[in-house]
Amino acid sequence: MKSVITGALAVLILLLVSGCSSNAVEGKWQYDGGIYNGKARNAATEFLMQRTYKSNTYEAFLLEGQAEPELYNSGTYEIKRDSILITSKFSTQPSQNDNVTIAYKFKAEGNRLTTSGVLPNGMVVEEYWKKVE
Repeated sequence: MKSVITGALAVLILLLVSGCSSNAVEGKWQYDGGIYNGKARNAATEFLMQRTYKSNTYEAFLLEGQAEPELYNSGTYEIKRDSILITSKFSTQPSQNDNVTIAYKFKAEGNRLTTSGVLPNGMVVEEYWKKVE
């Protein structure tokens, strides 16, 4: 589960997008799989990862069974054309991405958000999110 959460942190850093303005990103998004260094990964079935975006901030939660949602990452974001700049300010796991702004490309189509980029550790990521609220 730690590797999933670590991967989720990477994902979280990307997924913050869904349009050309911050209003398009606002709302709640659920992780729906992705591609990491060329390897496809499905969303976990035993827990959910969701991110809630407000004007220029986000919070990422892990939901497992009947337990209270667990905040695992939060920070700020800024949209510039087809890019989203994400800065993680809090993480429950040690991360080299804390307080580092990472630029991702994003595309929003309907209720689906796709983010892609390269993490500071060199991992190439493409993540898929579906809007749930």
